[in-house]
Amino acid sequence: MDPTVLTAIVTALVGGAAGEVGKSAWTSLVTLARNRFGGDSGEVAALEAAPGGSAGRAEEITGILIDRATADPAFADELAAWAQETAKVVRQSHDVSNTIGGDATIHGTVIQAGDVFGSINLGPR
Repeated sequence: MDPTVLTAIVTALVGGAAGEVGKSAWTSLVTLARNRFGGDSGEVAALEAAPGGSAGRAEEITGILIDRATADPAFADELAAWAQETAKVVRQSHDVSNTIGGDATIHGTVIQAGDVFGSINLGPR
């Protein structure tokens, strides 16, 4: 399980990506954790508190998931399967194409992006 990929997926879902499908994906992750660790576990509590949270919260959740996956190979397999399916949902919902074309003349900074989870800081001029 690539922590970078998992972090991107969790960050997108915590930020509300993919709408109702994203909520469903998050619910399936909570269910996965609940079935594996029990409803009173710290993992489940952290996942239940995460939606609508910050990118920092997503990184914390990812760390918890990676730690548990490292200690539990069966969970690692389940988490990898969840991430593979969920990545498709996030990617399909957020394909972005940015274009500056024609006879455009640009003076200054241009940012082209899809969803941004966190801030963009260009620094001082």
